[in-house]
Amino acid sequence: MTLRRGCGGHKHVNEKNAAALVLMLKNPETGFFEEELGRYHIGPDEELAEGLYAEETADGRIVCLRVGVGNVWTDISDELFDGIYDSYDADQLPDFVTEFIELDECYTPAWEARFLFSEDPAETEDMIKQALAAHRGALSLLLNDHVG
Repeated sequence: MTLRRGCGGHKHVNEKNAAALVLMLKNPETGFFEEELGRYHIGPDEELAEGLYAEETADGRIVCLRVGVGNVWTDISDELFDGIYDSYDADQLPDFVTEFIELDECYTPAWEARFLFSEDPAETEDMIKQALAAHRGALSLLLNDHVG
């Protein structure tokens, strides 16, 4: 897994108010989202997802899952906020995550997990769920280490 620094996607609410993450293919030249690749119902960890899109690369389609701190953080000290990127344990993430980018230019702590897209919707949904659950676990470890 590669770790680097850097800072889209869509959430859709259907008629029944059940939120779904919508995966769109992003045009590298225009930056516009041009094709819907899937809709995924993630569950409680969805609050941590700040964006979801895909890019075409030489290796195939790559899912870019932007994650944040959601409601996990309530009262956070300036000291913890300043050191969060140094303390985050990216080893908690599943092995299929090929790249994990710190989005340090965002207002609140955020990251982007990247992994290969699967044409099987159930597999892609499962990978998104696993990545979000692992991210929640890494956030919980940070809180336990610094607060508890």
